[in-house]
Amino acid sequence: MIRNMFLLSGALLAAAQPAIAMHHENPASDEGGFTTLMVKTSDPEAYIDVLKSNNSAFKATGTAAAGYCLTRSGHDHPGQMLFWSAFPTLSEALTSSTKYDPMGSTDSAFTDLREVKYGATWKPLMPFKLAPGYERMIRVVVPYADRMAFVAKMTEAQKGLYAAGFKMNLGVFESIGGGKTEANILHVRAVAPSASDFGAVLDAFYAGSIEMGGNSWIEAFAMVSEVKSDYMQECAQIYQAD
Repeated sequence: MIRNMFLLSGALLAAAQPAIAMHHENPASDEGGFTTLMVKTSDPEAYIDVLKSNNSAFKATGTAAAGYCLTRSGHDHPGQMLFWSAFPTLSEALTSSTKYDPMGSTDSAFTDLREVKYGATWKPLMPFKLAPGYERMIRVVVPYADRMAFVAKMTEAQKGLYAAGFKMNLGVFESIGGGKTEANILHVRAVAPSASDFGAVLDAFYAGSIEMGGNSWIEAFAMVSEVKSDYMQECAQIYQAD
């Protein structure tokens, strides 16, 4: 169950190497859902520190686990971040928006540092292992008739990565209630423990490695009708429910 997956996760990936090892032992799951809150912050480090010390928003929503992704390249604007929360069911994910409204928050600890852009809920379409690290998020449009075939090819790519010994986790997520920005969008996420690990996968891919799932990735993206955006992000978990 996704609840067990999230409760096994470490408190903060960047804080200690043992947390990384524990993340990579977590089982992949396509159950439950995620919510994301896209923000612009004037001081990312200060905002992250506030969230670490003040988990009231996370507790209010009832999330099982939560964290952030700080954009490192491909920015839409300076201070671009997203905050994610994981839930055992989509029912709980959707209900969370009725328990806490970031748009209406009056807590100056948050509002002085951020501008809220929008929120969305996400359903994983393939088993995904929660192990935040250095990540590529590609927002794509895939025709509905091709979505299951797209997911199948991405699943093949994941198997190839594992078989080749790469510690990279792939995920495909469908948006729910993401407004005009995320309507008809799939999030494709590739996650490695570090920037160096991510680069090693890319080196193998561009060298033409078939064994690591490169052909499956190419076949999947042949079904993409449009790439909306492409980011590199540094992500970490900062909250875990008791």
